[in-house]
Amino acid sequence: MRGPHGGYRLARERRRISLGDITRTVRALETAQDPLQDSSGSELGHRILRPLWTELLEETMGRLDALTIEDLCERANTAHIPRETEEKVDFSI
Repeated sequence: MRGPHGGYRLARERRRISLGDITRTVRALETAQDPLQDSSGSELGHRILRPLWTELLEETMGRLDALTIEDLCERANTAHIPRETEEKVDFSI
């Protein structure tokens, strides 16, 4: 749900939302067709490059599935990045 300052209100706890979940949601909103399914291209592209790209995509999604929003927040805390929510926010309508 969109928040008052352009952020989002989460439907689940941030520790239960992975970056893979977010990536899949954003990809589902895209209207472009998957270039890996395109029938044009060379034999090298079809037999070598596309399978490689598929492997990399699976590895990347596995890594993103292992990271949660909570993990990112912890990284930000470790890097001493101040929270925006520490400031007083006015929710007047």
